[in-house]
Amino acid sequence: MASEIPNEKNSLYPQVIVDVNPEASSSNPSSNLYPKIDEVENLLPNNLSASAPPLAAEEVLIKVPGAILHLIDKECSVELACGDFKIICLRQGTNIVGFYANVGDIQWPMAKDEAAVKVDDSHYFFSLHMPNESKSDSSSDEEEKGGIFHLRRNRKKKKKDSVPSVMSYGLTIASRGQEDLLKELDKVLQECSAFSVQKVSEEAKKEGEALDASVAKEVSPADLQTEEKKEMLEEKCAAYWTTLAPNVEDYSGTAAKLIAAGSGQLVKGILWCGDVTVERLRWGNEIMKKRMAPGSQEEVNPETLKRIQRLVCS
Repeated sequence: MASEIPNEKNSLYPQVIVDVNPEASSSNPSSNLYPKIDEVENLLPNNLSASAPPLAAEEVLIKVPGAILHLIDKECSVELACGDFKIICLRQGTNIVGFYANVGDIQWPMAKDEAAVKVDDSHYFFSLHMPNESKSDSSSDEEEKGGIFHLRRNRKKKKKDSVPSVMSYGLTIASRGQEDLLKELDKVLQECSAFSVQKVSEEAKKEGEALDASVAKEVSPADLQTEEKKEMLEEKCAAYWTTLAPNVEDYSGTAAKLIAAGSGQLVKGILWCGDVTVERLRWGNEIMKKRMAPGSQEEVNPETLKRIQRLVCS
């Protein structure tokens, strides 16, 4: 009979301990697994608050007075603004967000994949990449209905009406008395753009009156307060950039292809066409004479207007 009584030590089941005094355990607050309602408020520290993002700020890296900005165009470069040329750094806290340049109401971004070129002591040009855009209203369905002939004709129309994806600003600076400041400008451009120094051939300067850069070197920012000297410099600027427009566009287009190919920085040694064709020299001189003629009124080319509209709307 003793074998029928189970051995407590060898039992496979745990023992259940019965609390003989449940009221005592419930009255003890330390044995309660859940905090009281009035204690929940103390779980969060009093100094915990949502962190706001750092404020954005603008820092003017350099300001050069006496600047005239043109939209470079083969037909006739158009003046866009006149005033101080600034390069501004955008910061958010300690981080640099980007850079942009500014003359008057016109501003454009600057980056290591955008070309900034110094042509001489008073002239710089900057490339600006624009998204591809076409003015054609024909849809792909209409092209399919029209057949091959309509497709070819529509492609020609797109090519004719399309606006270049790379545009260039021409900057002229009244540099007399600002030689040291322009050296600082070159250093800043090296830091925030694909900066390079190019030159126009001496033969082109001799043959083309429009490429005479001595006027800008002899004019100071204070001289631009007088209408006579300001108009004289503006006329020279328009002729200068109109003459160099094909060279500037070729250079900017080559730089754009290198960037699109994936090169992180522009390859130094891009061929700059320092020689200017005789045709461009004649056209630049003609532009200067037309603008200098008393009472003359020049109309802006429709293609140039398209470029200006894209810059304003971008």
